[in-house]
Parts: sequence; C-alpha cells; structure tokens
Amino acid sequence: MKFSKIFKIILLLIGLVLSLVFWEIIVNLAVSTNMEVSQGNLYLLTIIFWLEILFLLVIYDLVIIELYSGISYYLSKLGQLAVRTKKIRIALYTIRLNYYLLRLTRLLRLGWVTYGGGEKNSVWIGLSKSSLSQLLLNIFRTVLSLPMLLAFFVACFSLKILRGDITQYLSKLQEFIKDILQLKVNIGDIFSRLPALVALITILPTAFFFYFYSQKRDVRKIIDNENSQYFKEVVLLYERLLIWIDYHIYQISENFDYVINCQDSIVEIFLEKKTSNYMSLISGAYYISRSVEDFIFIEIDDVNELQEIITKLSSDSLKRFTQMFSVKRFDIWYLYFWDFHLLNKADKIEESFYTKKGMISKLDNRRTYSRDFTQKQLEKERKDEQFLLSCSIYDDLELLYRLKRTSNSLRTYLYSSRMERLILKALSKDK
Repeated sequence: MKFSKIFKIILLLIGLVLSLVFWEIIVNLAVSTNMEVSQGNLYLLTIIFWLEILFLLVIYDLVIIELYSGISYYLSKLGQLAVRTKKIRIALYTIRLNYYLLRLTRLLRLGWVTYGGGEKNSVWIGLSKSSLSQLLLNIFRTVLSLPMLLAFFVACFSLKILRGDITQYLSKLQEFIKDILQLKVNIGDIFSRLPALVALITILPTAFFFYFYSQKRDVRKIIDNENSQYFKEVVLLYERLLIWIDYHIYQISENFDYVINCQDSIVEIFLEKKTSNYMSLISGAYYISRSVEDFIFIEIDDVNELQEIITKLSSDSLKRFTQMFSVKRFDIWYLYFWDFHLLNKADKIEESFYTKKGMISKLDNRRTYSRDFTQKQLEKERKDEQFLLSCSIYDDLELLYRLKRTSNSLRTYLYSSRMERLILKALSKDK
C-alpha cells in the first residue's frame, strides 16, 4: 500500500473521531441551549444531526473501503509470492482470506451511503430525471429513513423534549400492552357485525372481477408465461454449468498444480520467444531448448460447451433473468459479475485453465524483440516474466476458487436437501 493511501485512512479515522468528540460543540454553535423549545429549534437540530450522521456514515464507509483495498492488496501480493515460490497452500489460503474479507466488507458496509457512477452522458441524464411522483417518494423515504429518525430522536433529547422520567414512558407502554392483551373490546359488538363482514367478503370478488377478466390481465398473463419460459431456461443452463464445473474442476486443478511447478521452464520458453540472441546469452549454461508441446498440460475437450452456456446466459434475451437468478446468492452473482465476460470466449477459457492450447496462445501473444539483449537486460526480462506469470496464475486461481464456490452454491440452490425431500414426502398427499 502506498503512503498516500495510509495517510488517507489516518485522515478519515481522525475525522471520524473528531466528529464523535465534538458532537455537542457543533450543536451548541448552531442552537443555544438557553433558547426556548420550539418546532423551529427541533427541525433545525434534526437537520444538523442528520447531516452529521450522514457525514459519519460517509467517513465510516470510506474507512471500510480503504481498509479492505489495502489488506486485499497485501494478501494478493503474498499470494503471488507464494505462487512464485511454489507454496500452493499459502496461495490458496490467501485467496480464501481475500474472499472472506470481501464478504465481511459487504457486511460492515451498512448500505446507507451510495456513490454515483460518474455518468457523463448529458442526454441520458436528462432522460433519466426522476418524475415529480418519484421525487416525492424519494423525499418520503428519506424522511422515514433510519438516519433521519435517529437524528430526530437525538434532537428531541438535546432539547429535553424526551428527557422525562423513563419509568413514566415504560408504564404507559405497559398499560397499552395490557389493554391489548385483555381485549378491552365488547365481544358482542363483534358478533353483531359478523353478517356485515360476511356480506363484505362476498362482495370483494366482484370488485376484482374487472381486473382478472380485463385485457390488461390477459396481456400480463402472456408476458408472465413467456418470462417463466425464459427463467426456466436460465435455471436449466445453470444446472448445466454446475455439471460442467463438477466434471472438469479436478482436471483444471491438475493443470494449475503442474504449471506452478513448471513455471521456471515456462519462463525460459517465453524468454526464448522474446529474445533474438537468447541461445548465445545462455551458451555457458546447461539448457535444452523446449517447446510448449513438450509439456503435459491436460486438454479439456468440451471448452466450447462452457462457452456456449455462458454465452446463452449473457444473451440479450436471458440477461435480465440471469441477473434475477444470480443476485439471490453471493457466489453465483460474484462469478456472473466478474467472470462471465471472460468465460464467453474459448481462447480466454483455454488460457485461464492452462491447457496446452492456452499455453500455446500465451506464447504466441508474447512480443518478439528484434534487437539483441545484454545479460543484464535478459535477467531483468526473466524477473519481469516470472512476476507476470505468477500474477496471472494467482488471478486464475481466484477464478478457479470462484468456480468452486459457485458449484457449491448452485448445488444447494438447485437441489433439495435430504431433509427437504423428507418433509415434502411427509406433506405430500400422493401415496
């Protein structure tokens, strides 16, 4: 983490502490405690407290984001170093820690603060302006939001509106609950009104008749039936994805294990491709020229099936239903959000899973320099290639971990557990 990021976190923490320490000072500067209690004072104090609560929430949110990005950065660096030194267990531990750190960050961020996307399309901004009804609804939601209600109660306490005997409020609440429990209502009045209630119940279906038998309902029924077919297709595609992952994930993990242990040799092949005078520079060293074909990377026969599944799930007709399905589970949504754009291309899948075709593609993408290198330059290129390869392997290991998490999540989401099947069988009327 850079010093500027550490300095930013320290400043945010100082701002958070100062806001909490000088809470009473800020209020006293705005409203004198000697003023008589009035609605104007109450509203002004509520707005002041609300603004300060929002300020505290923004600082808190920024602190959480900065801490997550800093810790995640160091964990990633540690994982990449573990890959370079062939400490596979440590690399996987860092990936798991990064995953749980992300889940913890999402939990700690309360969701009361949102940030704009920085949209610069003026036409779209103009078209997307909220209508008057939407604006009024947003104002109503703001007034009833928890920060606003909290600010209102704090303002009442500051103006000594609610500073009475607590037991008095508790006794009133107790009496209210007793009245409810004792049902202080004339039961005879209720039974005398039962015929009217029955008549009202019989009238209710008539009120809904015009909706259920109107053209609007027929139109919506057609749309609902069509949408249910699309959603069914998404569910079946996700089941195919689960089957594909379960069938191939062990082979893919073998490729990762192999590439980590052979990364030094792979780096030399990359250097030989990039450097025109590579053989003359290592003439004094014992080295046998090799190609990617000499390595025993496992090929995955049906990569095109995975590409087909992801392409269909990402298509325009199914995209909305894929999002509806994915958003219910964090692991499924995480894979959809981060990796679907990568997994809908066969060459990228081959490269990410380190098949023989993928390694040949990685080698072909290496730039070849026409000029000769010195021994010092070659050593620098070797370090750079080792760093780039370890970073690539670590990023793809994270993808593999996300696939495994998605597989586990899909299995529990798509299929009933043994207990659920027993309950359904017990409740089923079929013998």
